[in-house]
Amino acid sequence: MRFFFHIVDKYGLSSDATGCEHPDQDAAILHARHIAAELAKAGEFFRAGVVFVARAAVPASSCSRDPGAT
Repeated sequence: MRFFFHIVDKYGLSSDATGCEHPDQDAAILHARHIAAELAKAGEFFRAGVVFVARAAVPASSCSRDPGAT
C-alpha cells in the first residue's frame, strides 16, 4: 500500500506528493516516527510539527528504504 507522509505545523501543511510503499499501516507508522525523529534533530523550528500519515488506494513504486533518507 502507498502511504503519504505530510508534515503539519503552525504554518500549515507540507504535502508529500510522492509517498512510499509499505506492507501495512504499522510499517508506515514506524516510517512516520523515523521522519519525526529526523525533523526533531533539525532544531526547534521542526519540533512543533507532526507527521500525518495518509493511505492511498492505488499502489505505485517504492521509496528508498535507506535509514538515512527522509
